[in-house]
Amino acid sequence: MPRIHFKTADQYVEFAEGEEVNVLRMAIREDIDVPWQCASGNCGTDRLVVEEGAENLDPPRRRERARLGELVDEGYRLACQTYTRGDVTFSWDPDQVGLDDEPGGAGGSRTGWAGTG
Repeated sequence: MPRIHFKTADQYVEFAEGEEVNVLRMAIREDIDVPWQCASGNCGTDRLVVEEGAENLDPPRRRERARLGELVDEGYRLACQTYTRGDVTFSWDPDQVGLDDEPGGAGGSRTGWAGTG
């Protein structure tokens, strides 16, 4: 079975072979504390670094590229906008906050975590 490794939380989620799953939805379903707030690609709070398995992810969407800017080229993805069909490992800064209106800019306010956002 393919699995998503949420490295920072030291947790794994398995899913059915041949299935394509949304990374944030899987984290929420399994009660994994990944940072998130809006779940629609607007806030940038759920940005994760792809450590392994980028070849198993769908290509970044327009909204994701607009929000992350050059960070996409550095291996960042938005969990809410990313789908996987195979093994992948993500990490993140446990203290990260949302992004400013400028793509790739850090800033914003402290936001909710899975289950509270």
